Amino acid sequence: MFDSGLLILTKPVPVLRKNVQNILSQAAKIISNTLYVHIEPNKFGKAETKVGPDFSRLRVSPPDKNLRMLMTDIYSSSASVCGNIDIYVLLGNFTIIPNENVNIRYNLKSKLEVVLMDSQEQLEANNEVTLSKFVQNTFQASVNDIKIQSLCDLSSDTMEGNPSENSQLQTYRQVVLGGTFDRLHVGHKILLGEGCLRAEERLTVGVTTGEMNLKKTLPELMETTPDRIQSVVQFIETVRPQIAHRVVPIEDMFGPTITDPDLECIVVSAETQKGGEIVNQERQKKGFSQLDIYCIDLVEDLCHGQYEESKVSSSSLRKRLLGTLIHPVKENKNIPPSPYVVGVTGGIASGKSAICKRLEKLGAAVVDSDKLGHQAYVKGTPGHDKVVSAFGPEILNKDGEVNRRALGAIVFSDETKMQTLNSLVWPEIARLAKEEIRKHASEGKSVVVLEAAVLLKAGWEDLCHEVWGCMIPVKEAVKRLEERNKLSEEEALKRIHLGVTNNELVQKSNVVLCSQWEYEYTQQQVEKAWGLLLERCPLHVKSKH
Repeated sequence: MFDSGLLILTKPVPVLRKNVQNILSQAAKIISNTLYVHIEPNKFGKAETKVGPDFSRLRVSPPDKNLRMLMTDIYSSSASVCGNIDIYVLLGNFTIIPNENVNIRYNLKSKLEVVLMDSQEQLEANNEVTLSKFVQNTFQASVNDIKIQSLCDLSSDTMEGNPSENSQLQTYRQVVLGGTFDRLHVGHKILLGEGCLRAEERLTVGVTTGEMNLKKTLPELMETTPDRIQSVVQFIETVRPQIAHRVVPIEDMFGPTITDPDLECIVVSAETQKGGEIVNQERQKKGFSQLDIYCIDLVEDLCHGQYEESKVSSSSLRKRLLGTLIHPVKENKNIPPSPYVVGVTGGIASGKSAICKRLEKLGAAVVDSDKLGHQAYVKGTPGHDKVVSAFGPEILNKDGEVNRRALGAIVFSDETKMQTLNSLVWPEIARLAKEEIRKHASEGKSVVVLEAAVLLKAGWEDLCHEVWGCMIPVKEAVKRLEERNKLSEEEALKRIHLGVTNNELVQKSNVVLCSQWEYEYTQQQVEKAWGLLLERCPLHVKSKH
């Protein structure tokens, strides 16, 4: 199997459209990572399937509706046929510029290892030297180590409709579009591909940032804005290298559309078509020309899970990260390799305890730092004397034990006092946690979970081999605290803001879980995380489960 390759399609577009899934299935058996697809313009129907194209030069053709549909078919089919392969449909040779004025040279990010033709017949019809020179000149690829082979022959029966009646796409000097473009997926590629096909000179792309993303599902798991912008730039430069591009962050739905009077066309999805109409209303107020609006269909995700969207979406991709290793585990030489300690942390009302109970049922031992916190200042211990000395005898019950509610009222209203309490009890809790971990190890437990809301703030990640973060949207956390603890919204927010933020959890956790949705979905996340944990644990840990 090869890491990356180039697929050259030479048969008529209707034949290719009928065979897209077959083509991609065959390619997926040969390519493991990146596939570039080059389409030779062929409008002459079934009769030309036996005539190989002239590879002495790059042929160009105006973009038309059949090509647009083939591009869409390739991307949408790839989601289910070969979703693990990064596919790029190259569009540089589809232009209204005359053939003799076009000099396309692609700069592919991946080194080509193999060139695939859509049939053995086409491969035999061309001189291998000429074909190699074409690949070398057009794709700037060294042909010394490239293998050239063909796919199995495809069905030559055309689809319904006469290709000769196909109509050319309307193109524009300047085209604009926008989106989140998080973890560039096939829906994004179809949107950007449409923009690349229609833009003659420049494609402008707005990439959402700031508050625009806060309403998205799991925004904390989004790629950074610079990374998303770079992905868009790299895509445009790959598939249509001859057009200029302007990719900018946008903090509202308008971006450049209401500041650039030279824009002529906007490409939208079925979800954002109304937004395109609102853009035109704003342009009209400014005296700008109206944008032609082109709407693309959403791509159905044939592999979506029960709790994911039915369309291909970034939200589903982010959900699929839950329970997986999002940051590599670093070796911790300060603690023994066994038992394997997983720190589970998160903000208040994030579902930590429920998740730890699930892990306990799967075979882990659980050390609850809250319970250890109670032991850290029980009557008769040094911790008790230190806490009473710091906060006064009024925090005591009649029996001399610390009244946790009275103590909480003091520390939750004053950050300085909270820090004082933490400095007194955290070292003692850590000592008790180590004792509990050793106890579970002596009892034969190979995985121990340390549940601690303050794990990151207290520096207890040094006690763990890896950290799992439990996060929940602030609104959901407030709702849970109002119902569970009978707190007001103001009191709930105060408690939430004292804890770790979701962004910090994502940055510092190896695995992230979210209990925002149904019980069953949280269970699925935990089971996925547990299964993957056992796969990466030391061998002696796996052998005990």
